[in-house]
Amino acid sequence: MAGAGASFAAVFVFMALHAIEGGFNAGQYAPSEPLRMINPRFIGRTENGGPYQLSAEVAERQQGDNQPIQLVAPVYRTEAGTIMLAPRGVYDEQAQTVVFDGEVLFSDRNGNRFTTPNMIVDLEKGTLTGRGGVTGAGPLGVLQAGSYELRDSDRALVLGGGVRGQIPDREQQNGEQPQ
Repeated sequence: MAGAGASFAAVFVFMALHAIEGGFNAGQYAPSEPLRMINPRFIGRTENGGPYQLSAEVAERQQGDNQPIQLVAPVYRTEAGTIMLAPRGVYDEQAQTVVFDGEVLFSDRNGNRFTTPNMIVDLEKGTLTGRGGVTGAGPLGVLQAGSYELRDSDRALVLGGGVRGQIPDREQQNGEQPQ
């Protein structure tokens, strides 16, 4: 009986000494390790009141004040049906911007689909801009441009830099013969 009591007491003494030395996870995470979140979700509204959601598979923030958040597989959604995704991105809380990099895919509720190498989202203004070129197709036709801006405020798409496009003839698509 005394041996069992001594063994039981030894377990508690070991746990207490281990906790004093730094706990069970001491040394597992260094102070310089980034803060890592799995499946984060950021929700907000533009200055016009339009809600948006930014999510990712993983988010990491380096130690320090106001560090940008590195995103793995970020996805941006708006209530208007805009969806954008990329392999990686950077969320800057102070500037209220997200930079998407890699093969950025963008689509809207109207059936327009675009690809671009990078895109900057101004979360406050609700604008999407890029300087790396854009290629897309939708109900209106196909287009290509060197730069672009999509504004949430007036739902305008502004293209610049070597804009090329093709608008299909609706009569020929419907099988009608021109007269």
